[in-house]
Amino acid sequence: MSEIFYSIPDLRQLSYGTTIAGGVLLWIIEGLNPFFSKEKPRTLHAKLNLSLAALNLLILLPSGILMAFMLDWSKNIWPGIGILTLHPVAKAIVIILLIDLWMYVWHRLNHESAFLWRFHSIHHSDPTLDVTTSWRFHYIEILISELLRLPLFMLIGAGIEHLLLYSLLMTPVIEFHHSNISIPPTLDRLARLIIPSPMMHRLHHSTLRSEHNTNYGSMLSIWDRLFGTFLTRDNLDDLHLGLDNESDSEKQQLIPLLLRPFHP
Repeated sequence: MSEIFYSIPDLRQLSYGTTIAGGVLLWIIEGLNPFFSKEKPRTLHAKLNLSLAALNLLILLPSGILMAFMLDWSKNIWPGIGILTLHPVAKAIVIILLIDLWMYVWHRLNHESAFLWRFHSIHHSDPTLDVTTSWRFHYIEILISELLRLPLFMLIGAGIEHLLLYSLLMTPVIEFHHSNISIPPTLDRLARLIIPSPMMHRLHHSTLRSEHNTNYGSMLSIWDRLFGTFLTRDNLDDLHLGLDNESDSEKQQLIPLLLRPFHP
């Protein structure tokens, strides 16, 4: 059954390539035209976040192969939205919208559940927001996410090609709205008509709970508008990033971050 996963290598490689190329490009632009001034060397910050990301790959890579097998198996038992006999393009659009809606719900649950917040707070404790923050997650959060989304994707009838296409579209958006690039306010306003803009997501990383419990969207900003979690403000001069009592330098190290969710 290995051919299931490798039958679409071009899309898979394009998805991975876009992730890497987008991250490198934004990293370069951040250095040339940053929104926030850096309080510590960029390389040290990137090293920590990329170390967390590397650990997550130990879960994501085998999970991707398992998901390809399971989605191929399940479509012979339950067609999901395929029961509607949609055109393949229409079906792909509906599935991608449903996946993005799930991403909104999952992100919001990570803020509203005390248990899930223990792990998601590692992402929010980053006091320096840049493109590498988009890859900074605790491995338990990644593990729970993978366990929950597999049956959901089987239920809606998604195929591995839909997940790869969603990743191809969504990942550059996530990298963009986490990035520390400075863009004109007009461009930010235009961007957030469709996607979460950098301004929106900077508010989401505010130390203020009233601000970081907003703007949960991953690829599209429509969900925040529909469900009342959309927040904007044009002046971010007084914005503080991170979490109170969790963003000190001694806590922003690999081992303390990995162990933090297990402490009272």
